[in-house]
Amino acid sequence: MEGLQKLISKASKEYESASRSLSESGRGGGGGGLSALSSEHSGVLVARVPRENVQAVSLWTCSKLCAVVFVAGVVVGYTLKKRVRRWASKLLRRLKDD
Repeated sequence: MEGLQKLISKASKEYESASRSLSESGRGGGGGGLSALSSEHSGVLVARVPRENVQAVSLWTCSKLCAVVFVAGVVVGYTLKKRVRRWASKLLRRLKDD
């Protein structure tokens, strides 16, 4: 719980500094930052960075992530298929016995 409180306080401090720097540079409404960086939106924890600092995910990283998610989906799919078959066979046995 204490770690979460530290994370929230750190994020709010970063938000305040990003808000101040955007308002001082005059780019609060355009560019790549959020247009909602004002005092009325103090509940926002994370602010987007300006477009100049955009970071992209490499094709190799994206491919690895997709492969891992695909394999996990196949494993979960087969597990669910077996469970559904067992459940359906039990249900049909009950109906047949009645």
